Amino acid sequence: MTLTPDDIKALVSTFDASDWGEMSIRIGDTTLELTRTGRPPETSAVRPAEQPPISHPIAPPAQQNSPAITPASSVNSDSIPHQPVVGASTADGHLVRAPSLGLFWRSPQPGAPEFVTVGQEVDSEDTVGIVEVMKLMNHVKAGMSGTVMAIEPDNGQMVEFGQLLVVIRPHE
Repeated sequence: MTLTPDDIKALVSTFDASDWGEMSIRIGDTTLELTRTGRPPETSAVRPAEQPPISHPIAPPAQQNSPAITPASSVNSDSIPHQPVVGASTADGHLVRAPSLGLFWRSPQPGAPEFVTVGQEVDSEDTVGIVEVMKLMNHVKAGMSGTVMAIEPDNGQMVEFGQLLVVIRPHE
């Protein structure tokens, strides 16, 4: 397996959206090292001279000319611009958004029942889907007890950081 340009873009985007100081990935003979300091990661191992790593330094948020990167765990999902959900009113709904770029899965494995369906009651800790990034499965929690009003992406659809996934009408 090799890293394609699209894989590298997805990894860089995921790193940008995280609060990580560094990331190092080795696939086959290719090593990708990302840091916010511009220095090699501290965990960097000695590599053969003939295979230099792919390196993409990223400036800390305070040094960037663009807006600061906010870790996904601290993002207020209501502050992210979004497209309205077809057939659902989001005025009174809790919006569950993608924590990162990746593939959205509605069920834990092919052929298994979906985590949630429209009209289903959920608790705040219930999983409503999975966002997969480079074979890492990130379970997305409802975040609020209520009734599922809409599920936006199709099963297996690529989603972007902050994209609307599910709308939940809170219990009163």
